Amino acid sequence: MKNSYSYLTDGRPDNEMFDFNDSDLVFSDNLDEVTSDRFELYAIHVLCYQGECGFQMAGQTFRIKEGDFVIWTHGKLVSDIVVSDDFRATILYISYRFSRKNIPNNNYDIIGNLSLINNPIMPLTEKEKVICDNDLNQIKWRMEDPSHHFYYELLSCLVTALILDLYDIHARIYEENPVSEQNAMLLRRFVELLGTGQYKTNREVAYYASRLHVTPKYLSEVCKKVSGRSATFWIDRFTIAEIIRLLKNKELTLTHISEEMNFSSISYFSRYVQRILGVPPTEYRQNFEKK
Repeated sequence: MKNSYSYLTDGRPDNEMFDFNDSDLVFSDNLDEVTSDRFELYAIHVLCYQGECGFQMAGQTFRIKEGDFVIWTHGKLVSDIVVSDDFRATILYISYRFSRKNIPNNNYDIIGNLSLINNPIMPLTEKEKVICDNDLNQIKWRMEDPSHHFYYELLSCLVTALILDLYDIHARIYEENPVSEQNAMLLRRFVELLGTGQYKTNREVAYYASRLHVTPKYLSEVCKKVSGRSATFWIDRFTIAEIIRLLKNKELTLTHISEEMNFSSISYFSRYVQRILGVPPTEYRQNFEKK
């Protein structure tokens, strides 16, 4: 991958709070590895300076333009990335484990996480572009000097500052919806269950509700209240993203994909894909191969 930077942190205190991995923070200037296994457990932050980028996310088409900030909370949901010749951006990969240690002490990450799965693009004002560019440059610059006596604390503070600025921008674009601590914890655990791939074998709201010790109705009501979408919608977003990835592997038969995703029959699988993507899986695969 062209121009990627990660910094070793060996020799530092091994207190868990400051237990950095050598690739918890990775900078790049291209999108080559967004969907790779290497960054499966990362949140991906993109500030576009120039040009355009199109991509698919869970069956929906999006376009990034100059001045947009994009946050892909789950790179596996993203596909079909196409950039213009003049595309220029800064990309920061932040590992989930590092993010969890530095998430600010409020519930706004729940609102942001769900809405960003639905639409990961945030158009910035001129002032916000300067703020985000400065935040990213500060992190990158200070990472270059691990000799700082408080290196971990410094990077943690800088990442937290970036996250808080992104919360502020998101709250401007989307009216903030207060979330109780109880509902925030419920939704966090729901998204974490989906992130582990359990949608491959379980796509019923009742399954997730039982794991979360609530009723299916309550889980859907909380999802709807916070994100405007039902629990089923979020299960489908993760499921269809995995199906799209599998369909792009022409060596896999539809029967194999249907069985791997635990559908009871190939006909049920086809109806499911058509309901969400608008076309049956065979047609979707043919359209992809023509591109």
